[in-house]
Amino acid sequence: MSSVDGPELAERLSRIEGAFVLSINDRPEIRDLFGAFVIEEVRLNYSVSKSGATAARELIIANREVRMGLV
Repeated sequence: MSSVDGPELAERLSRIEGAFVLSINDRPEIRDLFGAFVIEEVRLNYSVSKSGATAARELIIANREVRMGLV
């Protein structure tokens, strides 16, 4: 499998005929790259480290309206 950079991924996703959902870290450059899509911010806690949970934000990006509260 080949590596895909952000602009190429956004371009490929724009050509998808079906639905897609992408979860990715909330960063300004991600918001810029995927600004043409539906973006929902989700606040959560990462809890994989021994030092405890860390507050974080993820972006749910889709090409259609996403029904929140399903996850």
